[in-house]
Amino acid sequence: MRTERNKDGSFNVWMSRDEYQHLPRAASSWDREIAIRLMGDCGLRVAEVLDVCPAHVSRMSDGTHHSLEVVGGKDTSGEYQEGKHRETWVPVELERTINRYMQHEGITHDEPIIDRSKRTLQYWVEQAAEQAAEDTGDDDYLRVSTHDLRRCWANHLLVEEGISPRIVMALGGWSSYDAIEPYLAAPTEENIIQSMTKVAL
Repeated sequence: MRTERNKDGSFNVWMSRDEYQHLPRAASSWDREIAIRLMGDCGLRVAEVLDVCPAHVSRMSDGTHHSLEVVGGKDTSGEYQEGKHRETWVPVELERTINRYMQHEGITHDEPIIDRSKRTLQYWVEQAAEQAAEDTGDDDYLRVSTHDLRRCWANHLLVEEGISPRIVMALGGWSSYDAIEPYLAAPTEENIIQSMTKVAL
């Protein structure tokens, strides 16, 4: 895990995918797990999680995979009055978890899945991080914030999986590569070896 201290004393944290997985596993309830995974598996900002309703999850044209319509995305251009819309990818297992939770709790298609406040979601992540630190013995988890989950998601796709920046920008709602660049950690030696051994030089 890589951490970087900001001038205000907060930290930016970059987790590998394996390190991230400790957080949803440490969640103490379904709604907490879903909230964490919407940020860490779908790239949502904490405020965007609060807008998600079951109706926003839809099956894609292949009949197998699902997408999530983000209805109130952050808009830095001022072009959209009620937030910028986009669609992002939903892992199959997360879609199933959302569906089970929705049925168990009696949530209708137009009701928020996570009907809480931003501060509550931040607190849930803090609690999961504390449990992950205890489980792993790695105190760097204590520095993890909600925004680091989105950072982990973007870095995993771009650096670890080599997904096209254009795809990640579309899924995450970034309008330029300059906007996404701060989310990236330097490639690891393993990333470099895996990538460069495929190149004919």
